[in-house]
Amino acid sequence: MLRRFGDGILILLVLVVAIGWFLIQSASRESEGDVRFRGRFMPYFSTQPAPPVANKPPPAEPIGPLLPAPSPLDDQSEVEARPAGPWSSGTAFAISSGGLWLTARHVALGCERLGLVNEIDQQLVAAKLIYSSRRADVAILRTQGGPEPLALDLDESDLRLGTTGFHIGYPQGKPGEVVSQLIGRELMITSGAWRGRENTLAWAEVTRSRGLRGTLGGLSGGPAFDSAGRVIGITIAESLRRGRVVTTSADSVIDALQDAGLRPIGQPIGTITTQTLGDEASQLRRSVRIVQVVCLPPE
Repeated sequence: MLRRFGDGILILLVLVVAIGWFLIQSASRESEGDVRFRGRFMPYFSTQPAPPVANKPPPAEPIGPLLPAPSPLDDQSEVEARPAGPWSSGTAFAISSGGLWLTARHVALGCERLGLVNEIDQQLVAAKLIYSSRRADVAILRTQGGPEPLALDLDESDLRLGTTGFHIGYPQGKPGEVVSQLIGRELMITSGAWRGRENTLAWAEVTRSRGLRGTLGGLSGGPAFDSAGRVIGITIAESLRRGRVVTTSADSVIDALQDAGLRPIGQPIGTITTQTLGDEASQLRRSVRIVQVVCLPPE
């Protein structure tokens, strides 16, 4: 009897230890799941003025090696270009106070009537397509007069992998922003409305405006800024599956400006961080330096 009782105690102790180990492991797995969840869905920022961050300096930007030159080994992506249709929309930004705007080619291609939306009074301003690149997803629009231009930095010689990019525009037809980090070059192979091969820059999406989910369509044509407030490219594509945003490379914009005989000169908007991006973006829209482009139905 004593031996059997001792065996029962031993079995009971083994069960208690096993249950305790299981509970500890379960708690550990739940904790790890929470961390992964927070890491995957980073805190969103709002287009409303951001509250100050007290006694907390911004995180250091993880900078890697210099961006390599284009190579046959670069990643490739395939994109089908479609002509703009009635009420399709995109983004454009000012490069001259005389009324010149940069945007993506596919935002304006095939559209008979283009309009820019004035953020202040929501009125449409007539725009004309004056240049469309044959080699890249770049186009230039003209209006009667315009705001102060944004500064362009088209020198990629000091651009490093891991650089933070700030994309501003009208995704899904609404004001919105995206923060990304440069991961390398990508060869974009375009079919459809036009065919071509274009060297581009690929960025990994880090976070986006609060409430902005799904496609970033409508952000095309918008400026991509560096942290110094200079435009370093035009946002032209996305990959939802891979979590990437694609911008033009500097040479595509340089070629377009040279073809059009333009030398834009503008002033940087100042330092941009994830915490200040919403405020900066709102100011740029109110000053009509970044606008929504709409393809209007034929008259």
